[in-house]
Formats: sequence, structure tokens, C-alpha cells
Amino acid sequence: IPVVNLERGGDDDTISVQCDNYQGGKLAAEHLIECGCKNLLHFGGVAGKDMPADRRADGFLRVCRERGIEGEVLLSDRLSYGSMHYESYIEKGLLEHPETDGIFASSDLIAAQVLQCLYAMGKRVPEDIKVVGFDDTVIAGITTPSITTIHQPIEEMSELSIAYIDRRRKGEMVPNVTTMPVSLVVRGSA
Repeated sequence: IPVVNLERGGDDDTISVQCDNYQGGKLAAEHLIECGCKNLLHFGGVAGKDMPADRRADGFLRVCRERGIEGEVLLSDRLSYGSMHYESYIEKGLLEHPETDGIFASSDLIAAQVLQCLYAMGKRVPEDIKVVGFDDTVIAGITTPSITTIHQPIEEMSELSIAYIDRRRKGEMVPNVTTMPVSLVVRGSA
């Protein structure tokens, strides 16, 4: 039975379709820096769990180093990741890094919760702190302010995954890893 991992790591014998997570991290950091941010924070992946999305932090940190900007990556615990409730993780990170003026969240869901935490702390977005998310999901367009985000081509990745399954069922060869480009979508949060 052909299997395609969509935005998940696999072993050498599996097929994987991913977005360019590394480029997404770079785009997010570059945009925040271009907006004038000097102290960046990335609410990233899960401690102790390696995923393709972790490359977002790698791209983010590379740009920070190259530009001489302070950049810090914070990892969530498995409980926050599993429940999708990141509030305490975000609040702790913001309190430990009060100088933060730009945030890159590894998903739009985390970015929306960042907006809520910042609002509760009396911080204005984008005036005090700018925020960039990742995925370009529906939530990015319905928050206040709407979330500047990295567009992940989910529809195209899904279609390609189905095509690869069909091709493998016919005995055709397909690449082990396919990486699709991402793009920046500028909205109100940065």
C-alpha cells in the first residue's frame, strides 16, 4: 500500500511532500527585521520531537545571525502541543523576554494565541510587538488584527500527495522527498 507523508518526516523508504519550512522561517525573520524589529522570539516546535516544521526555526535563526539580530527559539512541551493550548508557554516566554518586539509563531493557531496573550498583557499589535504566523489558515484572516503569515500551499501539497499515491499504485517512480515553495502574506499583525 503506497504511503505519502504530508508535512511529516519519514524514513528513506517513504515518500514525503513538504513545504519549504526553512525558507518560511527565513521569510518570517526577514519581514520582522524589515519592519524594524531588533529582538525576535520564535515560538517553535516541540521539545524532544523532530519534525519537518523544526526547519522553520533553523531558517529563522540563520537570518537573525546573518543580520546581527537577537533571536531566540522557545520549544513547547508535548502537553501544549497535544492539547493545542499554548497560553502558558507563550506567557512564560513573553515574561522571560520582555525586550521582544517581533514574534514568529510556528503556526497560525499559536500566533492567534500570541495575540490573545499580548492583548491581556496590554501590548498592542503591531505597534508594540509585530507577529508573523505560519500556514495561512482561515484563523489568520479572522483575528484582530489579521495575522501576517507564511502561506503553505496545502491544497497543492495534498493534490500532489494523492497523485504520488496513484502513480505508486501503477508502479511508477516518484521522488522520495518533494519540497514546495512558501510565500509571505502581509496582513495587519506585521
